[in-house]
Amino acid sequence: MLDLENREVLIQYLLEKGVIHNDIPYEVNYCRGGVSCIAALIETDGKTMLVKQGRAKLAVKEDWRADPARMKIEAIANDFYNKCIPQSAPAVLFYDEENCIMVRDAAPASCRMWKEDLLSGIFDFEVAKKTMEALAIVHNKSANNPEAAAAFANQDIFYQLRISPYFEFLAGKHPEYKAEIEAMIPKIRDDRRVIVHSDYSPKNILVNADRSICILDYEIAHYGNPAFDVAFFTNHIVLKSAHMRQYSAAILNMLICMTDTYFGMIDFTDAKELEAECIPLLGILMLARIDGKSPAEYITCEKTRQLVRDMAGELIRGKLTTYREAAALLFRMEQEFDR
Repeated sequence: MLDLENREVLIQYLLEKGVIHNDIPYEVNYCRGGVSCIAALIETDGKTMLVKQGRAKLAVKEDWRADPARMKIEAIANDFYNKCIPQSAPAVLFYDEENCIMVRDAAPASCRMWKEDLLSGIFDFEVAKKTMEALAIVHNKSANNPEAAAAFANQDIFYQLRISPYFEFLAGKHPEYKAEIEAMIPKIRDDRRVIVHSDYSPKNILVNADRSICILDYEIAHYGNPAFDVAFFTNHIVLKSAHMRQYSAAILNMLICMTDTYFGMIDFTDAKELEAECIPLLGILMLARIDGKSPAEYITCEKTRQLVRDMAGELIRGKLTTYREAAALLFRMEQEFDR
């Protein structure tokens, strides 16, 4: 397999594939900071594209490996999203199975990562609603879909990048929650209802100048339990509330707006039952982003880390069934923490 981290190899590959040409000016610049992939932006002939290849060993402190062939999943999932919500997902140009390389249209240059907005204290409720509207549309359109189920049946990458590092590793770090964590694994592994993005997060959602959104990074997609997407996504919102407690009222109100939007739109299952499934899963994922293999890099204060652990424990064992109940509990714990 070609090593795209070698710039000369990358340039030669793009020339051979006809993505760039020696007689037409071009620029190729690596995207820095990627944990799971090597990526570079290509600008030529008035077009901007992105080339992406999966890493065999992820760029994190822990020894965390995954099959680079997950790029095939990325390509077909990205294409499915583009067909469902073309205004919010870039078009795939081609996938090279031999070298695990995907080339797609790049997001507009004016885009800004939604995570940056949130960490800057910008809480746009309309953007928040759009993220959940998009997720609900894809879940609705992929539910009970035999073709989608067959295309995304393989869960190996989901195991390597989510179940192993987020659940199995965490169970070893927190034996007090081992039973709950292990009981959750078959629920998210065996309940196959929709295409699950599995990395739906503010870092993978770009916001355009007109406040439209662009959704990226589909390499862990599989046919599974929609609760994982909802809990994984809302976990990022809850963590920012714990990290930026001066804004917790606004952030948790935004969380309620988001979840009301999603559960009000889905039509493939009982919304109340699915919401109840999400709450303890949210608690486990909160704990995973503190003590798992991929901790949230912006939560560096040990007191805040302990607050998240305490809040996670309440959700894992608290028997709450709605996000409104969860938001009220989390807000109260955050306020009491700062007194």
